[in-house]
Amino acid sequence: MLDVRGLTVTLPTETVGITALDGISFDVKPGEVLGIVGESGAGKSIAGAAIIDLLVPPLKRTAGAITLAGERIDHLDAQAMRKVRGRRIGYVFQDPMTSLNPVLTVGRQLIDTMRAHLDITRGMARRKAAEWLDRVGLPNPRETLARYPHELSGGMRQRVVIALALCADPVLLIADEPTTALDVSVQAHILQLLRDLHEESGISMILITHDLGVVSKMADRVAVFYAGRVAEISTVTELFEDPRHPYAEGLLQATPRPSLTGRGHVIQQIPGVMPALGKIPGGCAFHPRCSRASEACRTRVPELREEGGRSYSCFHPIGGKAQ
Repeated sequence: MLDVRGLTVTLPTETVGITALDGISFDVKPGEVLGIVGESGAGKSIAGAAIIDLLVPPLKRTAGAITLAGERIDHLDAQAMRKVRGRRIGYVFQDPMTSLNPVLTVGRQLIDTMRAHLDITRGMARRKAAEWLDRVGLPNPRETLARYPHELSGGMRQRVVIALALCADPVLLIADEPTTALDVSVQAHILQLLRDLHEESGISMILITHDLGVVSKMADRVAVFYAGRVAEISTVTELFEDPRHPYAEGLLQATPRPSLTGRGHVIQQIPGVMPALGKIPGGCAFHPRCSRASEACRTRVPELREEGGRSYSCFHPIGGKAQ
């Protein structure tokens, strides 16, 4: 459904361009949920924004190919990309308040979105808008159509954003930290809603998150990002039971796992911090924090290679073949 190859995003400066994404590659199969995980600053949200060409200037896409259902979309002009964004790719942003227009009613925003992408009348769009609000679990959908975003709770606003992302029947949904701005009590309901909608429609999905617990419940495969590069791509089972990249293992060791409580599971912090843009070390970006690092890790960038259906970029993988 989606194929990303060699995607590079840079931040131009007066002297040199700073690399925010360094040639990342991954794919999403039809009907699959791909989780993208990593610490803050790993490049997860930048990757999502780059796919739909919504990078915040001066960030710009400088290399790579993006193919959606067999069609290249990375070279489309702004007008053609607007037909892809919303119609073929839906997007759920982190903060529902900033992704909704505060001066337009919920109904107006849903109706305008559907009429921009679908050949339907305003009356049909209004009926479908009410149906979508009901589908995402909002009470009194017809009354909610007339309300403004500030009149809704955070969880209700996020349900509206999900309805907006799906109302034009896209083939791919990108959800960027969809529960970050919500109360803990609401997060589980939003994740359950996304899971139910995915099962109903069979839509492909990219779920961007820093929460491995969310990934374990929602995703089929996982792409682990570190400092703008892909460290590992595995199935959820492979990642949790047999990680290849030391960074992936470190994320798991730093994550509380209730199922292992009382069985010798000790939470361990990854030493050091994620390098800032412009300060990414040479070689493997993870080598200053890695106990397995060698001279090769400090001087050369490991390639993302495939082994047995999974991919990883490491000279000294855990349980895998050394490069």
